[in-house]
Amino acid sequence: MRFRVLGALEAWSGRTRISLGGPREQRVLALLLLEANRTVSLSHLVDALWDETPPATAGKQIRNAVSRLRSALVAAPGGTGDITAVGDAGYRMAVSEGALDSAEFDRQVAAAESARVAGDLAECVELLGAALELWHGPALAGLSGRVIEARAAAWNERRLAVQETCTDHQLALGRHTEVVASLSAIVAEYPLREKPVSQLMLALHRGGRQSEALAAFRGLRTRLADEMGLDVPPALDLLHQRILANDPSVAAPEKPRATEGGPVAAPARVPRQLPAASRHFTGRRRQLKLLDELLDHAVQFGGTAVISAIDGTAGIGKTTLAIHWAQRNAERFPDGQLHVNLRGFAPGSRPLAPVEAIRGFLDALGVPAESVPEELDARAALYRTLLAGRRVLIVLDNARDTDQVRPLLPGSTSCAVVITSRNQLTGLIAAEGATPVTLDLLSAVESLDLLARRLGPERTAAEPEAAAELVELCARLPLALSIAAARALVSPRLSLADLVAALRDVRHRLDTLDIGDASTDLRAVFSWSYGHLSESARRMFRLLSVHPGPDITVPAAASLTGVTVAEARRALYDLTRAHLVMEHVPGRFTFHDLLRAYAGELTATHDSEAERRTVLLRVLDHYLHTAHVAARLLSPVPIPLTLGDPEPGAVPETLADARRAAEWMEAEEQVLMATVTQADVNGFDVHSDRLGWILMGVSDRRGPNPASPPDPWGPRRSGVHRGLGTSYSWLVAYPAALTHLEHCAGVYRDLDDSTGLAHTYFGLSSVLEHRGRYQEALEYAQQAAELFNVIAHQHGEARARNAAGWLLGRLSDFAASLTQCQQGLALYSVLGDRPMQAVAWDNLGYAHHGLGQYAEAVDAFERSLEITRALGDLAEEVVTLSYLGDTHHAAGDTAAAAEVRRTALSILEGLEPREVAVLREVTHL
Repeated sequence: MRFRVLGALEAWSGRTRISLGGPREQRVLALLLLEANRTVSLSHLVDALWDETPPATAGKQIRNAVSRLRSALVAAPGGTGDITAVGDAGYRMAVSEGALDSAEFDRQVAAAESARVAGDLAECVELLGAALELWHGPALAGLSGRVIEARAAAWNERRLAVQETCTDHQLALGRHTEVVASLSAIVAEYPLREKPVSQLMLALHRGGRQSEALAAFRGLRTRLADEMGLDVPPALDLLHQRILANDPSVAAPEKPRATEGGPVAAPARVPRQLPAASRHFTGRRRQLKLLDELLDHAVQFGGTAVISAIDGTAGIGKTTLAIHWAQRNAERFPDGQLHVNLRGFAPGSRPLAPVEAIRGFLDALGVPAESVPEELDARAALYRTLLAGRRVLIVLDNARDTDQVRPLLPGSTSCAVVITSRNQLTGLIAAEGATPVTLDLLSAVESLDLLARRLGPERTAAEPEAAAELVELCARLPLALSIAAARALVSPRLSLADLVAALRDVRHRLDTLDIGDASTDLRAVFSWSYGHLSESARRMFRLLSVHPGPDITVPAAASLTGVTVAEARRALYDLTRAHLVMEHVPGRFTFHDLLRAYAGELTATHDSEAERRTVLLRVLDHYLHTAHVAARLLSPVPIPLTLGDPEPGAVPETLADARRAAEWMEAEEQVLMATVTQADVNGFDVHSDRLGWILMGVSDRRGPNPASPPDPWGPRRSGVHRGLGTSYSWLVAYPAALTHLEHCAGVYRDLDDSTGLAHTYFGLSSVLEHRGRYQEALEYAQQAAELFNVIAHQHGEARARNAAGWLLGRLSDFAASLTQCQQGLALYSVLGDRPMQAVAWDNLGYAHHGLGQYAEAVDAFERSLEITRALGDLAEEVVTLSYLGDTHHAAGDTAAAAEVRRTALSILEGLEPREVAVLREVTHL
């Protein structure tokens, strides 16, 4: 059984033509044949058969069509139903070798290419002629539908491209008189197609028919002007000029002489310029899949040339990915693969000009030096002409910008282009429809795999902890990991632990990763990106190393550099486009540790110590003053702290209300933690102490306004410490926190500052409680309460007495606990602080429970619940319900305990997962 798609769709069994049914059956068969021996999904068949919204019965209609096709094929003499259902996924049409004309066409063209490569151009022409004879009209003539028409157009274009290639070879063999008739017919059918006209001009000229050759040129020029408003391409104009001048470069070649018993030498060649792929390539599965899908889609549906722009920071592996993918897909581009290093970011050399890059491509494509035009436009036109209709892969590596790349793009839809650049080529994406493929750092697993591939799995398995730390110290940057692996390979006695120890010193990390090779030296590699920045972006990059936190916002960057917010935004976006920083979440910018180390070296060289200290002061002022504004919005009582004017150039943020203040505190959690430490280390004691004080003040409570936002940091079992999470997280490193607070206490004692000392004692109590040192925590809480009482700071005293009551309960002194909690509750009642009244009632309930006074405990917890429910605080309600349930259970009322537990669990179902996790840990629900 034989099938034809290169013309009208036909199926034959011997000499009998098989009736294929109606249009739907024919279109289904056509789609299956176009993907012969491969599965075609049911969804693809539906999309292909219905250009608009398919009916609800589309799947059933396709199954019916397949059934009818099977019947028709089986009924034919010697026929079999070779359409197989592949589960629910789709169908596969099994076609034997030689039974499908399109597959035979591909086989003949491939054989022709092999003959050409072997130097037998005459055999190549013979095979191409045989392939073209398989056609008996336009592909799939008579069938309609968007998908089928697009696939048919792609096949028709391929037929023309093969025809043009065959004609080129015939002209190279001196057979110009043989091609005139066929070329004249093609030009008549495709009057605006430039390649056949140029071939016809050359054939006529070489046959001594110069006037007809010139007439062919004038005819195309007139048609282009009248119908398209275009001029003839420069390459065609150049051919016209050379024919007018009877230039020797357009003369007929000498008849090639066959070598003894051998083929005729071919003047053309297929470029194979791809470098070798890395043996140690790992990861990047998502990006490889995207590149494959782009190519598959173009082959299946036609359309524009595939242009993929791979971007990412220095050393991220852009070239490695591009070459790996190109080598893996090279066989899909039988007409060649072109590669050029555009030197957009390279040491000691200027970027390669497009006119030079095209010159190299033309040479690779076999264009004699004397035939290469001088001007860029003419060269680009000739380059596009040579690629027209051919399946060529072009890899443009290390591009500087869109302007460097644009002249190198082919005009043919049969080509694919892969570009790598450290810059985001947004102009190319917008104008040419390039698809961005952005590379991020490797994952930890991929990084370990890369190390294992380079060092051998035995070596990484022998030191798993050192290997894991090495990955992080190299920032999961492929180039840095490769350098570290190279160091370990050339020094077998150097253990991974030794290498890790050397890399831990951030001041000398880049030195440790320097192996004396300029092409892999991280400083040099980073410098190529840094050197192309504007001065404002360079300064921003350097000074970011002074910033204390893991990431930065635009307003903070403006204060850091002392520029306007608009200027800071432009500089950060310039750095983002150059992949020297990344916007890892909207509005927040960061860079990996190796780039931070490089920026630190640059600022130490270019910016004076005094300037760096001023920069740090500006950003400390930014966070101190903004945190002060947030604290005033979040605290129900005035904060007894007066700040002077911020450093000139620092512009603290404006926070409109308590919700915005809470959001800012949560977003800046890690930054504020690092800021306190950075201020302390660099001798900015006032900033360290005051910012720490503000953070403690905000973290230990929530506002009394029922309309205030829910606490973003979740509850804690100790009621007084709810909300500690974000704004108090700098104290998670408890030993360091104790040292810092004890230092603060000493300062306040020397200054005789009772207010500062009271807050610091309360902070010490909080930290010690979290360390489980309840007795010491109690002593500090009681001292804080007395100091707050002396200075008439009612809110502070209420907090401290409530904390003391809770700690006494933890120490099982429940009677004393009741006294302290009652004093705290009385103060909160005077202040009208409803949220903290609920906390105090919880603590009272806890004390009553400890004394076995279960009825009083239940009453206290229910009072807390009344307030909590009025405030709409679901998280606090869950905590209190857990206390209440425990009390009911202890009192022997298991039914009430079960009902309370069910209520708490129902509330949990409606909360955010992160909050649920914290509440389950706290309440054991």
